[in-house]
Amino acid sequence: MERRKTLFRDLFAGKPLERLPIDVRVTVPSPYPVQEQFRNGDKQLEAALANAVASWEHAPSSDGIPGMRPDVGCSCLASAFGAEYFWSDNPNQTPGVRNKTLSLDSLAEQVGGLAVPDPLQAGWLPEGLRRIRLFAEAGEGFVPVALLDAAGGVNVAADLLGMTELMTAFYEQPRALHALLEKIQTLYAATIRAGIEAAGGEANITTTDFEDVWYPEGWKGHVSDDISAGFGPDIYAEFSAPYHARIFHEFGAGGLHNCGPNPCHAAYVAHPVSPRSLDLSDPYSHADLPKFKQSLRGKAFVYLFYGGGPKPVDWYREIMELMAPDVIVVPVIHVGPKDAEPLCRELQTIATEYARRMEWGWIPAGI
Repeated sequence: MERRKTLFRDLFAGKPLERLPIDVRVTVPSPYPVQEQFRNGDKQLEAALANAVASWEHAPSSDGIPGMRPDVGCSCLASAFGAEYFWSDNPNQTPGVRNKTLSLDSLAEQVGGLAVPDPLQAGWLPEGLRRIRLFAEAGEGFVPVALLDAAGGVNVAADLLGMTELMTAFYEQPRALHALLEKIQTLYAATIRAGIEAAGGEANITTTDFEDVWYPEGWKGHVSDDISAGFGPDIYAEFSAPYHARIFHEFGAGGLHNCGPNPCHAAYVAHPVSPRSLDLSDPYSHADLPKFKQSLRGKAFVYLFYGGGPKPVDWYREIMELMAPDVIVVPVIHVGPKDAEPLCRELQTIATEYARRMEWGWIPAGI
């Protein structure tokens, strides 16, 4: 455990490494569909703990630190503001929001009368906090837990307003939208603090968000912004970055998630308080890697989640050839028990070569 943590501490600090980290995890089939796990915290814990234990047992050479993710849906903050969950007929579909709760007509007045909810009482948040406590107790201080999938302020605003209305508000009602984002952000920060308390302290969490990748001390702050795939860097700079910076300022500028694509790639690291890492989904972000090679150089590295296609070893070697010596990419790959350890050894050979090719060191954020 300490070997793995030291490797990531040094990576975040910008120290030259002899080998870059590789994160290979073992996934074992769960008897429970996704919706059944979302509705039943005990079954969700059973599945998460099985994967964490299997990863330790079958991938001892991996550098990843297996964590667990207590999850009540990425619209949990919206539910606290009164949004009702919608469950589809697909048992493996996560919940969404049934109806919007705000409208563009008199938006400023609606937001002005909107109280900031108590995360201990509102929507799905109490259940989420209960699960954090449940998962942390099961992890016994050894298996860290993620906090809730908060989605990010603009995503929550989209749940409450609707996507078309949100896009209109960017241009026609920016003041009202900022007022809404202020209240969402206040709830978000309060939910993080409550989540840390439920987990028994920062030492027991992976990050302040849903990601079950372990972030070092001082770098626990993590935010999500999947919706930024649908707008440009000017919108991101005004309506996303300043609010993300508040989380980074309080909890550390650890990471930002967007599955992809990434039209705001340069804006991710343009703010004076910007994330040290991005976590991206390869199927949606692979085409953006040449852009990241320029925009992230000396500023941030990437956790890239493998999504199938080429063999993992060929995929990682291709990435090294593209991104070295400018940007580090840490592969995160889920496989079955039999494939994990052989894959680790093959990836480590590439990761050693990758480290030799890198130009090390971080430049100040916002430059």
